[in-house]
Amino acid sequence: MKQLPLCVGFVCATAIIITMIICKVSLETIFSLIIGLMIIAFVVANLIDL
Repeated sequence: MKQLPLCVGFVCATAIIITMIICKVSLETIFSLIIGLMIIAFVVANLIDL
């Protein structure tokens, strides 16, 4: 179960990269999204551990 957030995060990161290539979104927007997703993944990981 502990590897689940990592897997979800990897899938999300791949989706963001694909979206960035297709839509040509600025890197600043992508980095803010990645930081947000990392925080969400961290919270989810803590909830799973509890």
